[in-house]
Formats: sequence, structure tokens, C-alpha cells
Amino acid sequence: MKPINRLAVRLALLAAPAVCAFACLAAAEATLPPMHPGLWQNSMVMNMQMQGDNSPPDMTPTISYSCENAYGLAEQIKMTSGMLSGCTFDLEGGGSTFTITTDCVNPDGQKGSLKGTSTLTLLGTTAIHLTGTSSGNIANMQMNSTDVNDSKWVGDCPAGWVSGDFGKMVNGVLQKDGNFNNMPKMPSAGN
Repeated sequence: MKPINRLAVRLALLAAPAVCAFACLAAAEATLPPMHPGLWQNSMVMNMQMQGDNSPPDMTPTISYSCENAYGLAEQIKMTSGMLSGCTFDLEGGGSTFTITTDCVNPDGQKGSLKGTSTLTLLGTTAIHLTGTSSGNIANMQMNSTDVNDSKWVGDCPAGWVSGDFGKMVNGVLQKDGNFNNMPKMPSAGN
């Protein structure tokens, strides 16, 4: 049995920071209104409990930055939906409130299932609030997760950054770590 890929599980659990299956992407792009383009600051607090892990949850927010065009949210939905095998995503709603549901069977080739629901609230064109819960049993290990994500527009993208670039602050300097559009797809079972 291959080890559990915590990043893959977190992507499935957090599928809400944006997730819809490719089949419903056209509807998602049509439904999600454009957001303010530029640099966004993203704060996430995630409480992920796995069976046998009795450590207290780390409630310290993870802060990251991303450069987005007006349709960056829809682009991240497309990117995330293609990253994790074995999962389907559904996006419903309109106006400023959307519900995203995730249903994974054998995510990333791991035996088991995972389900999640998130509520995405657009606060105008410069802020997003997301809350989500997920639970499942992956590789015979029960896990539960709750998360709170807040994103806000903070200004223009730094010189040299393009839509999809993301990074973090290191010693007061914004450091680019990669681009969402260049993220590798997670392998499916048997690959």
C-alpha cells in the first residue's frame, strides 16, 4: 500500500478553494462573477484530524499570496478539479454565495472515500470567505477536517508575476513559489 499523500488529501478536503468537475466548468465560469485582478492575500486555518493522531490542531493561519486575473477563481476551479484523480465536484449557487460539494472514491489511488461541503461567499469583488467541512476514510484511516479561508485583494501583482503565480512572504519580501497553471496532476490508481 502506498503512503497517504497528505497534500492530495488536503486538496480534496479543500477542494472548495475552488472546485468543480471539468464537465461543469463552463457553468462555473458563467456563474462566478469576475473578481478584482491583482495580488490577493490568502489566509487559511485548517483543523485536520486523522485517526490515531491525538495532537492538538494547529490553529495558526497559513498566509499565502497569489496573482489573479478577473477570472482567477474559475481558473483555479479548473486547475484543482484536474489535479486529484477519483474526485467529482459540484458548484451550485449564484450572486455572492456558492456551495461546493466534493465526493471522492479512492482519491489519489488510496482505497476509501472522502466527502466535503464548503460555502463560498464573495464579498464584493475584493474579498472571499470560505468555510468547509470534510470527512472520510482513506486507506482504512478515518479523517475529519474543518477549514476557514479568507482572501482579499491587496494591490497590483509584483513585477514579473503573472496570473496564477503564488508565493509567500519571507523576511518581509514576497517570494514566488510557482504557478497554479503549472501544477502536476496527481497520479491515478495504478500509475
